[in-house]
Amino acid sequence: MKVKDMIQKIRDPNNWTDTFFSEMEPLYFQHFNTVRNTLTADRLWIQFDQAFSEWKRPGQAAYTEKEKEISGRPQTAVCDVKKARSAKKQRDKISLVCMSDVKEEEITWLYQPYVPRGKVTICAAYPGTGKTYLLCYMTACVSTGRSFFNQIPFQAKPGKTIYLTAEDGIGDTIKKRLKICGADMRNIATVTSKTQLLFDSPEIEEYMRDYKPDLMIFDPFQAYIGAEVDMNAPNKTRDKLGHISELAEKYGVAVVLICHFNKNGKGDAITRVLGSTDIMGICRSYIALGPVPGEDNMKFMSHEKSSLDRRGKTILFEINPEMGGIVYAGENNLTMDDYTAIRNKKRVTSAPAVEAAKMFLINNMPEGRRLARELKNLAAANKVSERTLQRAREELGIISKKENVFPFQAVWVLPGHETKQREPEQERLNL
Repeated sequence: MKVKDMIQKIRDPNNWTDTFFSEMEPLYFQHFNTVRNTLTADRLWIQFDQAFSEWKRPGQAAYTEKEKEISGRPQTAVCDVKKARSAKKQRDKISLVCMSDVKEEEITWLYQPYVPRGKVTICAAYPGTGKTYLLCYMTACVSTGRSFFNQIPFQAKPGKTIYLTAEDGIGDTIKKRLKICGADMRNIATVTSKTQLLFDSPEIEEYMRDYKPDLMIFDPFQAYIGAEVDMNAPNKTRDKLGHISELAEKYGVAVVLICHFNKNGKGDAITRVLGSTDIMGICRSYIALGPVPGEDNMKFMSHEKSSLDRRGKTILFEINPEMGGIVYAGENNLTMDDYTAIRNKKRVTSAPAVEAAKMFLINNMPEGRRLARELKNLAAANKVSERTLQRAREELGIISKKENVFPFQAVWVLPGHETKQREPEQERLNL
């Protein structure tokens, strides 16, 4: 039955709405749900609207509330359908854009050059090397507006962090370390539910959109990629990591993924990260952590990859809960591969340079011990590189000790001189 004929057959104007609801609406929704890609549903509504207008001739009684409601539906429904189709066409169509029309954007940083905003940063290490403590320190810096390892420029106002962890306990580990590092707990959020989140869980985008964090940490990232995903298959990991990368850029969040190294210990700093090379390809910055060979409690944070700026210095630090958790101990230019070579006692630098550095150290340690800062400054003045100095120190068996009194400076000690007392106060003050 045509719509116009259906309406004209109704003799009683008060009964036509019942006919509409029994005949018209089911027909509309049937077409709309089954023939979405045709104009059938649109024509149906338009035909009804035209017939309805003709039937309601000028001079007739005003529309009832029910009639007003129905009268407005055709145009609204047609507009909604057309908008949906237009959006679908836009999604299906991929157009070229002239580079001159692309808006140039500046890179923004949480902590330059280590942690960019709107990008993914990877922090990798072996278990027990301080990566969780380091990220708690970073979170504390963001929450209070402090500089991260004295890096400038930095955001000098407090920001928010979402810390998601599937390894450490929230109350007995994460919160305690945050407190030690001086964090403002009001600016830090986490999830205590036992339900496991994934990178593509809708809640992740909701958290970014609603909480508006400056920093979001996934510890470890393997827990959020999905148990069914083969970590070594690029086609499996690309979609998951690509999604979190898109969200980071969309909401301007600095995302940090904590990773583990493979167990065999083979490969360089890049290929040693557990999983597919796509994992490393998706990140714009990569920092590696590890222990400094021959140093008591000394750790390093090396900047192994930087796609947006030149690589930063390797930062040395110690973990000391009694002194604020993370204690800055200096910088150098050694990479993780350098430290691995030192640990394995492999000579990468030429032998003559190392031998000369060994003689330099012996000659400048007449009492068998000296402040590490002094020796490093002297080495730099004599154009002995940090890498060569470190290897010479390793071959000589020099150990590093901390003085027992303030300011707790590091002292390098030759074998056999471990029991001697610290340097005279006058010598230390004349540095």
